[in-house]
Amino acid sequence: MRSRSWIYLWVIILTTSGIAYAHGVFHQITKTEAVLITAAYDDGEPMSYADVKIYSPASEKIEHQNGRTDKNGRFAFVPDLSGEWKITIDGGMGHVINTTFAVDEALAMVRKEETGTVCPKWHGIITGLGVIFGLCGFVYYFRARKS
Repeated sequence: MRSRSWIYLWVIILTTSGIAYAHGVFHQITKTEAVLITAAYDDGEPMSYADVKIYSPASEKIEHQNGRTDKNGRFAFVPDLSGEWKITIDGGMGHVINTTFAVDEALAMVRKEETGTVCPKWHGIITGLGVIFGLCGFVYYFRARKS
């Protein structure tokens, strides 16, 4: 009698193991209209793996979504509310993009023009030289005052 109990127990365990899972998972791959953000530095290099924060029209303090750009500086998401959305992309070391765009009632993005300016390389060189000469001027001024 005792051996039959074990057989019944094993039959029950083996036949009901699919029911015993605590939870399952589900996935679905669909093609939908998403907002694609592409971020790059002024020399054209993509802002790879930069921090991205998306704020919905419902709340400007609580993030709707956050994440990182991919290696090509791209980040995509699907808005679920109409209104003005705010995006912050932080590439580190002071390289930050703050921009907004609008979504209409059909949850389609209202065309947003590209923003940002690309400065030529000589512009950065002149700025760097100006900072160096300015700091040297301060140093020599204070040295001259002491003597």
